[in-house]
Amino acid sequence: CAAATDFHAPKQRLRFSNSPIKKASVSHSGETFQRIIRSTLFSAILSFLDERELIHIVSLVCTSWADAAADALSTLMLVSVGCDPTHVENRTDDDSDLIDELDSLEINDEPMRLPPTSKSMEIDWDLFINRFPWAQYLSDGAFKRVYRVWNNDFNVYEAISVMNVNEIIKSGNLNLVGAELAVSVLLSSLSRRNICPNFVITRGVFTCQHEPPRSHWGCEENRHPRGTTFDGLKFSQKNIYAPSPGDCGSYQYIRMEFCDHGDMEHFLRKLPGKTLDARDCQTLLFQMAFALHVAGDRYGLKHYDVKLLNFFLRSANEPGSDAVEDRPHTVLRYGLGSHVFRLRMHPSRAFFAKLADYGTSILNDTNGQPITIAQFTTFENTPPDYLILGNVAEQGYGHDCFCLGLCMLHLFTGHAPYEEILEEVQCPENLKSRLRKVWNSKPYDVIRSAMYYIDSDGNESEDETLYNTLYRYLVLFGIPEHQFCAKKRGKVWRAINETLKSSSNYSKTPSLDAAVFEKDRTKYSLARGNHEIIANARRRLEEIDGAMEILLSLVSFDPKKRATPIDVINSKFMSGLIEDPTEFYDETDVVKSYTAYLTK
Repeated sequence: CAAATDFHAPKQRLRFSNSPIKKASVSHSGETFQRIIRSTLFSAILSFLDERELIHIVSLVCTSWADAAADALSTLMLVSVGCDPTHVENRTDDDSDLIDELDSLEINDEPMRLPPTSKSMEIDWDLFINRFPWAQYLSDGAFKRVYRVWNNDFNVYEAISVMNVNEIIKSGNLNLVGAELAVSVLLSSLSRRNICPNFVITRGVFTCQHEPPRSHWGCEENRHPRGTTFDGLKFSQKNIYAPSPGDCGSYQYIRMEFCDHGDMEHFLRKLPGKTLDARDCQTLLFQMAFALHVAGDRYGLKHYDVKLLNFFLRSANEPGSDAVEDRPHTVLRYGLGSHVFRLRMHPSRAFFAKLADYGTSILNDTNGQPITIAQFTTFENTPPDYLILGNVAEQGYGHDCFCLGLCMLHLFTGHAPYEEILEEVQCPENLKSRLRKVWNSKPYDVIRSAMYYIDSDGNESEDETLYNTLYRYLVLFGIPEHQFCAKKRGKVWRAINETLKSSSNYSKTPSLDAAVFEKDRTKYSLARGNHEIIANARRRLEEIDGAMEILLSLVSFDPKKRATPIDVINSKFMSGLIEDPTEFYDETDVVKSYTAYLTK
């Protein structure tokens, strides 16, 4: 494969043959070579290659080379937006020892240097316009806009995320955005290699001095100026003029697979009745749990913003395949441990659930460290232990596990996230007053930092979302009998008990808050609420053995008792998906297997 233009081959090469003349030295060099492949240094060597070479050549050699290629590609993504690759470097002590060994080897009579670099990924305006002749605006976020585009080179629809690098630098978020790009490449590699299909695949990245033309790519006010589909005979690029030199900037374009059914939250809203069949909820939750398990196992990833809005659906049937009515079922087979789980779906409802949006993710090992304001992402999904423990709450996988529980609840309620269903439920004033006093104290200043902001008039204002969030959890799931850390960190527990419980053990006088709480519980409690959506979700959960049990375990207030993604997969709720080896598939079934985690 081709090397970077500034790479000079050494005059003397390492030889790893089995020649008896240099048996001792070769053995030493061979061992060193294997250690290079297993180390982060090998990824640095591969960083001399470009994106195409890493994806289509290096990653095909073997598993270890594919892993190293994914690391090198993530470095390339960082470099492409001007990030320092060492920002996410995870060099080990073994790597340092290896550097010393490499320095002792005679390679061109000089120590071996491994500086990561990248080839130019910039394309000019004419190539840009001809490659992507049609686009449709989809959405925007804090640092990016997302489009559905037609790629003329491959004759497929893709999703493209566009970021203004100069604006990101000005905002001081360059490393944050760079880390998101790096994570997306690492997880995309797992999907591309059929280890786990449940991550959005990144197909490529390039830079351009110009932003997309609004007249042809659309915007919030005009989402599809050139129609809702691409027509190759209809469109011409003659009227698209290159911007003036003064309009030049630095824009990063990330090409991704297009998930034809959009995010799961909006998909649910568009369904008749706004609900999925309970068995479809089961297969989707399995995939979501598998994605979180693999991401954590491979890279120690904590997402910190797990919700249906960040899972996207793509048809599990290939475009242009035979009509779905000719296929009895689409089957996704997942191997984990000693079991194969069979997700058998009607082709019209056969979806991959794909995790995306890694802007809040953390790869390095921060488990057990105190939480920071960075872990307060979607306020409505803040784990209750954060709100009860404050500064001593710990980072870790518990955040994602609790949010996976809220995702499960959302799948079974349908319609909308819990906070929209419980929109009329507001934290009572006495409890809010007690919580405000606690959360404004020094042991809880991480919560105060998240809640308070400077408004447009320059005044400090309070966001009251977290008061309602904690109270709605109590309404939905009840006040826990086991109140963890009540002795060491009991102020929030006391505020809850003394305002919401009418028992004389907690309050000498009847509380108005307790009456409001009972009224809200009567309507919205998952255990006994009479609200139509809540009652229907309860019925659907109780129809599948183990469903309610695993949901309540996921949303446990105590993070140490919370179910994990692997607990979900191995739960009674998923036991019906385990494949019976005596069963056979219909010869016309579409069967796809992902068995990298199968041990038998």
